[in-house]
Amino acid sequence: MSHTAVVSGADTSRAPRGRALVSSVVLGEDSGRPARVLDKSARRQLSELYGTSAFDWELVAAHHDPEAVPAMPAPHDLRRPVRVLCGLYVCGDHRDTSGPQGALYSGRRAARALLRDFGLTPATETAAVPALA
Repeated sequence: MSHTAVVSGADTSRAPRGRALVSSVVLGEDSGRPARVLDKSARRQLSELYGTSAFDWELVAAHHDPEAVPAMPAPHDLRRPVRVLCGLYVCGDHRDTSGPQGALYSGRRAARALLRDFGLTPATETAAVPALA
């Protein structure tokens, strides 16, 4: 599994009251397997990640989309510049690692570059979210 998120944590309308909607992405060789195979293997990982048994969760849907996450063909520049011209800043997963985390991280780098160029410092320093134990 590449990444997972509790979608209803960001938008409560995505799940009935008292329930959660979890979305997960599987990449690589396993991604083309039938939904029942993916579901079975993902539940072990989900149980570990979320610290609760995922074996009684209900599978709502499975979608196979080869273009769901951008490819990272080698060689991949993991830290492409976010300041491309004077006054022009670019962010997105194409500037970092492919996927949501890379998009967010490049956005942070672009914001820092802009602040630095204007002689400003962030009011607060954002701490990294701790990993689940």
